[in-house]
Amino acid sequence: MIKASLLYSRAIVFDISEARELYKSGFYGKPLGNPKPKSPEDINTPLELSLFEALYLQRKGILEVYSRNAKLTTEELYKYSKELIPRFELLYRVYSDLRNKGYVVRSGIKYGADFAIYTLGPGIEHAPYLVLVIDSTEKLKSNELLSYGRVSHSTRKELILAFTNLKNDEISYIIFKWHKL
Repeated sequence: MIKASLLYSRAIVFDISEARELYKSGFYGKPLGNPKPKSPEDINTPLELSLFEALYLQRKGILEVYSRNAKLTTEELYKYSKELIPRFELLYRVYSDLRNKGYVVRSGIKYGADFAIYTLGPGIEHAPYLVLVIDSTEKLKSNELLSYGRVSHSTRKELILAFTNLKNDEISYIIFKWHKL
């Protein structure tokens, strides 16, 4: 079992061989100082995991997360993450679903989105998709939809809207593709 230490909004894998193993198994985390290594052998620093990644891996039985030398339960890590990250429940639901479908899911904040999605992996390709998570119980304004489209168009990525809510387990995905006339 791989061990990670909780440091505010990140879980850090300090053991370099464990960091390489984890990165190799699905491009989890980012090595400190080298966010897109070409291969796991390029990882020579601790691996930084998001709370989404840490919880997902803990639920899969791959990772143990510690805070002040005490092992956190999955419920404790989930509660901690919900308190720290707005909309964590909705975001985690989509993160987990996309990961289970075989995609590499990273933060999309630099693109103005919730997630950037890779089909092959960071360092191998540019993320072809941006995902915005939308609570399906809330109304979506037309100007919001247009702004989302502008972000994906300007970054040359396809936009995916992920509609979900906390009352059921359904997630509906809508993809937008740009066409020149």
